[in-house]
Amino acid sequence: MNETGDATSMVGDAPALQARRTFPGDPEQCREARLWVRAVMRPFPDTADAVEVVVSEFFGNAVRHTASGEPGGEVTVELSGGDGRPIRLSVVDQGSRSDRPATAARVLAPTLSRPDGRGLFLAAALSSEWGRAPVDGTGTMVTWAEFPADRVQV
Repeated sequence: MNETGDATSMVGDAPALQARRTFPGDPEQCREARLWVRAVMRPFPDTADAVEVVVSEFFGNAVRHTASGEPGGEVTVELSGGDGRPIRLSVVDQGSRSDRPATAARVLAPTLSRPDGRGLFLAAALSSEWGRAPVDGTGTMVTWAEFPADRVQV
């Protein structure tokens, strides 16, 4: 186990990731999610910055647009991959807010007149692919992104 309490094992010369942490659904916890990702991603320095930016965007969207941002809400962040596989970041929210209809996640082209809406644009630019899908029949959703894990610092 590493200092974050998550498993990082070695497969050949490359580490494998399997880490998960649940955070309170508070916008101020976004910083904690970024710091946790940075610690877990230490063996993958070439990918860590991109994953950190994307977790920030996905976490912010979960808190802003889903039930995870309501009192008592939570956001779960998972990292997996390595050992020759892409690094996969998953952010699990608690589904639609009770006061808002569900909307599809979509990439918006940035404009000078709109100060927000760049998060998924950044995720698409920094990852090899991304998506959003239901987890189960409860409305819980996972937003995920994959990143190449080419160079590894062992």
